[in-house]
Amino acid sequence: MKKRRAQKILENMGYSDHPAPDWTTMSAKDFYYSTFYITDPRLLRKRYMHVIGGWMLAGCFSIAMTGVLVLVTYLSGTLEGGTLRNWFFSGLTIGVVFAVAQTQVLYGHAHWVWINVGVYCLCFLSSLPAITYNPNIYLYSMALLSPLIGLLILNSNRCRELRRKMVELRHKREHIIATLKKQGRWKWW
Repeated sequence: MKKRRAQKILENMGYSDHPAPDWTTMSAKDFYYSTFYITDPRLLRKRYMHVIGGWMLAGCFSIAMTGVLVLVTYLSGTLEGGTLRNWFFSGLTIGVVFAVAQTQVLYGHAHWVWINVGVYCLCFLSSLPAITYNPNIYLYSMALLSPLIGLLILNSNRCRELRRKMVELRHKREHIIATLKKQGRWKWW
């Protein structure tokens, strides 16, 4: 009973015991994916796209809402020209660092997730004491909830599964490259 249920779950995810199709009868799209990818990326996109999108949106919202809250509260008495330019480029830099860390995690380096955790914690901790300035309650609640939602997404089972899967794919890729280098067929380096 358990085996049948496990096979049904695997079939729903796209895995099956059927033999691989012949390359002459494959569609062009299936041939492309089987030639250029270690595993079919359509299955990965189908399973993990919501996690990746939520992770990215939570990061963007966290950085943006924290930046606006800091400008409205802490820096309300400063001159606008230099302050806006400095905070725009600071937010842009933090966003680029966040995106590079997320890309590295998706490439299979799971320890880069701590940079994203650090960005979320920085946003949360810089927003928290702004309550003393009596900011707009909607802005304040969004600046506090965005990093917490981002941390919740990073701690979810699906995101953990995504990181494990990406590390597994990186190890497969490195094994294939090492094998090709031993055979002298690796032409990329």
